[in-house]
Amino acid sequence: MRKLPHWLLFAGLLAACAAPKSMPGDIDQLKTPAELGEASRRAYVAARDSSAKSDKLKRAHEGIVYADKCLKADPQAADCLYFHALNTGIYIKNHIPNYQKGLHKMVANCEALNKIRPEFEHAGCYRILGNIFAQAPSFSFNPKNITQDLDRSVGYLREAVKISPDYPLNRLFLARSLEQSGDTEGARAELKAFDALPKDGLAQDYPEWQKERDSLAQKLL
Repeated sequence: MRKLPHWLLFAGLLAACAAPKSMPGDIDQLKTPAELGEASRRAYVAARDSSAKSDKLKRAHEGIVYADKCLKADPQAADCLYFHALNTGIYIKNHIPNYQKGLHKMVANCEALNKIRPEFEHAGCYRILGNIFAQAPSFSFNPKNITQDLDRSVGYLREAVKISPDYPLNRLFLARSLEQSGDTEGARAELKAFDALPKDGLAQDYPEWQKERDSLAQKLL
C-alpha cells in the first residue's frame, strides 16, 4: 500500500468547515483590553473543550474577534496576543483554507509577545512556536509557507524550559521534539524530568497530556 506523504496526512487531519461570519453578541459591550483578553481566553477554553467542529470554529472565531479588538487598542496586551494565537490554532485546524495565513499570524503574535513578556503563561509563546515548527507540514511548494523545522522547534522549547523549567508541558513537548529529531537520550532525559514534576491542573491546560506521555514512554523508557 502506498504511503502518503507526511504533509498530506497532516492536512488530511484538518477537517474543512464553513467559516463562521457572525460577530460575538457582546463585542460592543467589552471596552477594555482586560475585558477583551478575558473574553478571548473564555472563547479559547470553550473552543478547546467542544466536541463539535462547527462549535470549535464558532468559539475560536469569537476569540479571535475579541483579541483583534483588544490589540487595536493595545498592541502589546499580552493576554490578547497569546489567546489570539491559541484561538487561531484551533481555527486553522478546522478550516484548511486559512491554514498558512493562520500559522504566520500565530508566529507573528508569539514573536511580539516574546519580546515584551517571554515568561507569560509559563513561556507559553515559546511553547506554541515549538509546537508549530514540530507539527507543520514537512514540505511545501511555496517557499514562503511555514514548514516543519525540528531544529527551530527544539530551540524554542529549550527556551521555554529555560524560562519555566518547572512547568511540565515545556518538558513534555521538548521531549517530543527531541524524539522526533532523533535525540533519544535527550528526549528520555526530558521525559524523566516531566515525570518528576507535579501534574496539578495539567489536565485543564492540556487534556491529552497522559496519552502524549504514554506514547513517548513506549519509545523512550
